[in-house]
Amino acid sequence: MNFLRLNDYLLTILFENEDIIAVDKPYGINSHTNDSKIGNFDFIQDGLIETFERQLSRKLYIVHRLDQTTTGVIIFAKSPESAKKYADYFFEKEVKKTYWFVTASHSAADQFMIDQIIVHKAKDLEAQTKFKVIKKSSKFELWQANPLTGRNHQIRIHAQAAGIPLLGDEKYEGAVYPFLCLHNHRIEFPNGLVITSEVPKYFEDLTLLENQILAKALFETDRRERLFAKVEDNQCFRLVHNKNDFKDLGFTIDQFGKYLILSSYTEDWTESDQKTFFYYANYMQKPIYVRLMHNRGKDAANKSQFTILPTKSEAQTLDTVWVANEKETKYEMRSDSGQSFGLFLDQRLQRSWIRENTKDKLVLNLFSYTCGFSVAAALGGAKEVTSVDTNKNVLNWGRKNFELNAIDTQKHKFLCRDSITFLEQCRSKNIKYDLIICDPPSFSRGEKGVFKIENNLETLLTTCLSCLTDEGDLLFSTNFENFFVDDIRKAILKVQSELKIKNLVIDCIHSALDFELAGKRAILKSFLIRKKL
Repeated sequence: MNFLRLNDYLLTILFENEDIIAVDKPYGINSHTNDSKIGNFDFIQDGLIETFERQLSRKLYIVHRLDQTTTGVIIFAKSPESAKKYADYFFEKEVKKTYWFVTASHSAADQFMIDQIIVHKAKDLEAQTKFKVIKKSSKFELWQANPLTGRNHQIRIHAQAAGIPLLGDEKYEGAVYPFLCLHNHRIEFPNGLVITSEVPKYFEDLTLLENQILAKALFETDRRERLFAKVEDNQCFRLVHNKNDFKDLGFTIDQFGKYLILSSYTEDWTESDQKTFFYYANYMQKPIYVRLMHNRGKDAANKSQFTILPTKSEAQTLDTVWVANEKETKYEMRSDSGQSFGLFLDQRLQRSWIRENTKDKLVLNLFSYTCGFSVAAALGGAKEVTSVDTNKNVLNWGRKNFELNAIDTQKHKFLCRDSITFLEQCRSKNIKYDLIICDPPSFSRGEKGVFKIENNLETLLTTCLSCLTDEGDLLFSTNFENFFVDDIRKAILKVQSELKIKNLVIDCIHSALDFELAGKRAILKSFLIRKKL
């Protein structure tokens, strides 16, 4: 089994010339792959350099590194020669590096230098860092650090020595906080090149850090804004993934075009929460639909959904139907349709892949819901797309999505059928497809009784693979929380053996970078399974 990082059309580069690219590094991503995690199927993730190598379809080279918990400017070279040139600048101490950090401690001095040896791998290494205070609040201070040498954890160690350990840096006696506050703000090279990265919002206004829920929302948003710096207002993606899916706590915030959707999984919505997300709505300059998910299905008065409007909002009420985009693809969103607004954003990159890989193919979309995958396939030039779902209302919604994208619905099929029964009939009639998309619910009731993915996984994989052409693809996904990636891998291999399929390429698709990061178990398990002659 391989791991597949799908290209992300939203990713942006901070700076580029003939020698280098500069990326605005987000929090939580390694500079390069963490080799120690290879073999752990539920946690391995590409580093930042591998992600951009795939995105740009070219080899890149490490010039310097930033810790996983440091944000800001990072440089990758386009050639070995350029890598040596810029690495030499660092080695010869010709680069002026300017970091900003927050501390919960207070210093009597406003400016000083720490000259203290750092021990690394049993070696004593000289290290010097200049410190200067930028601003203070009643609880926090913002400092500038200019490291004159480049030792591992140098700023963090020297800040500890100076009595101003970084906020969130428990390793070096920093105050406990949900995240570490260190940002690589500016790099100046001796050839005159200067690259700057904007500091997080909570560095500009230190009082925001006093509200940890708001700070976490801004922190999560900061990661997306660094990755997706040029995203348009009409696009769809996840802004905040502050949710423990396996404890059903926390909250998420999604952008669906002109509106934000906040899903809260905590038991109570307080006046403090209202004030927190009113600030967030004003920061984003977008209205928010709030859904209280703990009470879903139990609230006859429909108090589990309400809106928060930013101060400058002209509208007093929000549309219940609107259009949002994934790149150029248009989808109709609805706020009055139940738990989903019409699109599952954890499959955003899968839809993009489908659009790029379906020309002249026969495509089957099972459990099709509002036909998001089907629209992508049709726009990709599929010969025919068959969408199957038991709910005629969502199929009609799917037709609307086709019409929004000027796709002739007469050339495609919308079948109000049980997906399992339909697939079994295809197998009995030897009907084959070039691509089958199967994203089943964890639990449902169908023509043949109760469907549970934990009981029906192998049967579903068997019928799907049996209905593929000789070089067909199966995109299979599940959000069933009790499955690990390796459980599904083993089921695929067992079915391959039983069906006597000689060559099967199995790729586990990484979560998009607006969802879970390295070290976090992904709720969505998504596989691209390809038959090969």
